[in-house]
Amino acid sequence: VSLDTNKWPVGGARLQTIGNVVYGFLMGTVNLIVVVQSIQNLITKEGDELKKFHLPSIIVVAISLSVKFLLFLYSFSIRSQSSQVQLLWEDHRNDLFINSFGILMSTGGSKLKWWLDPLGAIVIGAGIIVSWSRTVYEQFGLLAGRSAPHEFLQLLIYKVATFSDDIQKVDTVRAYHSGPDYFVEIDIVMDEDTPLSKAHDVSQQLQDKIEVLPNVERCFVHVDYEFTHYPEHRKVQKAAI
Repeated sequence: VSLDTNKWPVGGARLQTIGNVVYGFLMGTVNLIVVVQSIQNLITKEGDELKKFHLPSIIVVAISLSVKFLLFLYSFSIRSQSSQVQLLWEDHRNDLFINSFGILMSTGGSKLKWWLDPLGAIVIGAGIIVSWSRTVYEQFGLLAGRSAPHEFLQLLIYKVATFSDDIQKVDTVRAYHSGPDYFVEIDIVMDEDTPLSKAHDVSQQLQDKIEVLPNVERCFVHVDYEFTHYPEHRKVQKAAI
């Protein structure tokens, strides 16, 4: 999707994560309603008569399972392209188990015990709520700026330390989520007599090298001539001043 860079200067990648959160809340809310209605059905039901077996409904669900299986295979093959496709793949995978279990419990409610149908709905609804709650929690972490894994930070440090002999020291390397991908901040130390043109070229080339790494959305390189100062962009520095 193309966005106006004047209105969205850092791009719209976080819109994917926001959409995932909203979708997760909707799924949780819908299934909470199902759970509540099923509990009411268990409490208020009188008698032990079985529910009527409705074959057309079973056929419709079976057709839905077939379609879900094809969508599951397709989304599985492209799941690494975006976080939304990853969520769709997980959703199709879950639906295969859920709908299969739903058919069994619905049939059991018509052939064995009436309470199997609402009980199955409670189990399915609770499972979906738990699953999507974990997904929403994960997506909130991406929006809140969770740090990149230690292994990825080590890779960044190695890339910076071996990039140029003009870099005397790697002061700080940070990488954190801003949506599905990472923002990277790098502070390097160069000799104080380094010409501005050379400092610019080295930092620009380093930035370009880091931004081609997978899952890196943007990279910011800061050049300094010493490393005894307070960390850049920290509130403790402002408080001290």
